[in-house]
Amino acid sequence: MTCDLTCIITGHREGRLAVPSLRSFWAAIHAARAAGYSVEARLCLDRPDALTTKVFQSYRFDAPEIAMFEFADQGKVRNAAIGTEGQGANGTYAAFLDADDLWSEDWLVQALDFLKDKPDTHIAHPAYNYFFEKQATIFKHVDQEDPEFRLDLLRVANYWDALCVCPTAIYRAHPFCDRDIAGGYAYEDWVWNCETVAGGMIHKVVPDSVLFKRRQESSQTMKASANKSLGRRHPLLNYRFAGYAAEDQST
Repeated sequence: MTCDLTCIITGHREGRLAVPSLRSFWAAIHAARAAGYSVEARLCLDRPDALTTKVFQSYRFDAPEIAMFEFADQGKVRNAAIGTEGQGANGTYAAFLDADDLWSEDWLVQALDFLKDKPDTHIAHPAYNYFFEKQATIFKHVDQEDPEFRLDLLRVANYWDALCVCPTAIYRAHPFCDRDIAGGYAYEDWVWNCETVAGGMIHKVVPDSVLFKRRQESSQTMKASANKSLGRRHPLLNYRFAGYAAEDQST
């Protein structure tokens, strides 16, 4: 049965850190339902430890049976959770949360209200990410249609976090690439941003919205940085990509 939104939280070995994340997950879902949106929840675990599994089971509520995976790869878990039409997420839109991060209670309502009158090529990001634990910093997302956005900068630095809301069809057309930090490849979120931009998608910022990101020393991003990992190849790495010529003509 189709619905407005599929919400997916992915866990690994977060243990008790998953408790506030799951609480924020359900609080945002309840707020969206109260606003009149139909929402399904999906809980996914990838090679979890016993404590994380127990925490997820305690916060399952009206979600189906917890989906268990053995990928050790967050991108693959997201792809599997989205699935194919009729065999995966039932929402017109989909939203992800990692089990150590936090949604603001009104994030889903803000994102859905923002997207409902937008073309199906639009991807909604929060205006800000607030990073906590080991640091307290704020990252400002840049709207792709803002003059501040530069396509050539996206080739060398990431503009957007992956915890966005967008049409489920976008996730199916642009699945996340494989991560292989030991082999030197990571940053699947950044690669996804590049591939969606190259595919004609538009990354938008929802005004006055914020998400909360836990920055741990053991995070995959920190491990990838320490290993000097690279992203997989994508169209923006080609200097002959047509979008660069279009950007030059507009400046």
